[in-house]
Amino acid sequence: MQDQVVMALGEFFTRWQRLGGHGLVDYDKEFLSPAEYLPPRQGRVAWRPWCRPVPGSFDNLARALAMPIHPDLASYYGHYFAAHVTACFKGLFIDLLQPWNQDDFERLQENLIGHQLMQQRLGLPATWFLASCRDEHRLVCLDNHTGEVILERLGKGKIGVLAPTLAGFLGRLEPVRVGD
Repeated sequence: MQDQVVMALGEFFTRWQRLGGHGLVDYDKEFLSPAEYLPPRQGRVAWRPWCRPVPGSFDNLARALAMPIHPDLASYYGHYFAAHVTACFKGLFIDLLQPWNQDDFERLQENLIGHQLMQQRLGLPATWFLASCRDEHRLVCLDNHTGEVILERLGKGKIGVLAPTLAGFLGRLEPVRVGD
């Protein structure tokens, strides 16, 4: 059975590509990605989501934190290399975070560990960030215990539940075209 989160993320990327087919990001010859598909022009490079032939693992994250990791986290971050994508969920504008390449995937894991250590220090439940909001003090997160997608105030905890599952959240997410 195919993973519902991976399917929903792929369907979201398809909806996003229908808006324009690709995204543009600043080109960095020292930070290349398999998501790049055209040669750089005027300091920018075209990209589209690239499905990894071997998904990235979060076993090291579980070992480092000595805790089980909700499987939806690996499904969300481990299957594609892509740039961040602007989207809207019921009027909330967000930037979905995705790793650009393997080095970025490893940096993402370090940041997730840092986020979790901060949560523990503050006595907050385990969550994993998925997207940033226009208000830099709010994040869209995955609740590690329930699998719910929540809106969280940085350092303060849950504001509310956005969706009961990550697959459901991605299914209702609308891509937003931003100026290239």
